[in-house]
Amino acid sequence: MKLYLIADDTRVMERWKNVLIDWHPVSFFQIPSEIKLHSIVLILDKVIVGASQSILEKLFEHRVMILSMTPSFAEAQKFLQLGAMGYGNAMMHEYHLQSAYQALEEGKVWLHPDFIGMMISQIRDKNKAEEKSLALLDSLSKREQEVALMLGNGTTHQAIADALDITVRTVKAHATSIYQKLDVKDRLALSILLHT
Repeated sequence: MKLYLIADDTRVMERWKNVLIDWHPVSFFQIPSEIKLHSIVLILDKVIVGASQSILEKLFEHRVMILSMTPSFAEAQKFLQLGAMGYGNAMMHEYHLQSAYQALEEGKVWLHPDFIGMMISQIRDKNKAEEKSLALLDSLSKREQEVALMLGNGTTHQAIADALDITVRTVKAHATSIYQKLDVKDRLALSILLHT
């Protein structure tokens, strides 16, 4: 899978290339006319400004992550609605940038944990969610139900582990089992399932 880095800021571009060097990225200062099929594209948000609808449609045929020097929740929502699979801070920690690339490589959506929490909070409807959650969680074990409800409310793996007196590794194992049993890809999809 080819990795494209698109930014009109040299400092940002150099940082991305250094962090993602293992994936042999190719870099551009503007959206190239041709992008290989099934590619991952990390692009600075200001490069998209002014792009035509046809260029955007072609761009979002790929696994695109938008990165911003001044990220905002409203902008994240806008780009996700356009078809982006990720959104974050252009200068985020190396670990998050690598994690984002790996999520996109696996076909998953990636958002910074803070944005996931905001999104989960925004879509939550407590009363309706509890009734639906209980019915949906019947196929899970008691412990999986506890973990699923906490994941669906945006609780971090570490906080769940602390609250239930289990290891983070055990939380992740429960999460994997929950996602398989409920046929969802990740915690965002789980939250949407439980809260809509």
